[in-house]
Amino acid sequence: MNSRTQRNLGWLIAMIGVIALITPMLLSQSAGSTPATDHFQRSFAISQSGTLHVDNYKGTIHVTGSDGDQVVVDVTKRFEGGNDSDRKWWMENTEVNFHNDSGRVSVEVKYPQWNCGFCWQGHDFSAEVDLEIRVPRQINVQLESYKPEIRVAALQGDIQIKSYKSPITIDSTTGSIRVDTYKDMITVKNVTLRGPLEIKSYKADSEISAKALGDSVTIENSKGSTVLRVPQNAGLDVDYEGGRRANFRSDFPVSSTAGNFQSGFHGTVNGGGTRLHLRTEKGSVSLEKLTAQL
Repeated sequence: MNSRTQRNLGWLIAMIGVIALITPMLLSQSAGSTPATDHFQRSFAISQSGTLHVDNYKGTIHVTGSDGDQVVVDVTKRFEGGNDSDRKWWMENTEVNFHNDSGRVSVEVKYPQWNCGFCWQGHDFSAEVDLEIRVPRQINVQLESYKPEIRVAALQGDIQIKSYKSPITIDSTTGSIRVDTYKDMITVKNVTLRGPLEIKSYKADSEISAKALGDSVTIENSKGSTVLRVPQNAGLDVDYEGGRRANFRSDFPVSSTAGNFQSGFHGTVNGGGTRLHLRTEKGSVSLEKLTAQL
């Protein structure tokens, strides 16, 4: 066997060795690229006017009122990308913890973190936990999140939401509403307020359509737009203050007692009523008439 043949044979053996080494890795990555899910359900008894508390970093938090007398939590862990090792590790180390007594149910999702001093290989995957929760209609809800999609519907209780980069929708509820958020969109529609409405946001846009208002409404935004739609006969005591590059507009005639629409004023709509406290910095506020289509 001449030297050239020996060299070619050596290269061939080396290539076969490399293929043998990387084939299991490629098969693992191929298997891991198929989305994986893990689903389970938990149910808890709760007293009327009890409280549901949920803390989920990302994914979804969907809470819907029903005619039942229990809190029913459907949990789905979703994992996509990565490899078998990543998927197994994430599924095993992502915890959904439940705590309950007669007046309160708590759901807390704890996501794992990579605990390594030097990770030479990146982990290319996406993973989240989705929560679909059915509750008795007359219940209070407290939600905390980083950036899941949040939807709350068909409740007759008080709602509190604190979030970051979460699209928020509140639909067909009766009670007070308090939202404190950063970025994304807040949609409140078809609600009847029993208690205060408080929306505090930064770089987030809000659209609020209320069939009836409570005693007070407080809306504060920075670098965002707010549209507030109320019935044509709503009585309002308006206290508006706009900072730099802010603007205010109204479908209603406002009897102003002091100030102007550019920087701030006090005034009334339909003779006064609900205290309407509006603040914006580099944003806009629109007060509109609620129409049947909305």
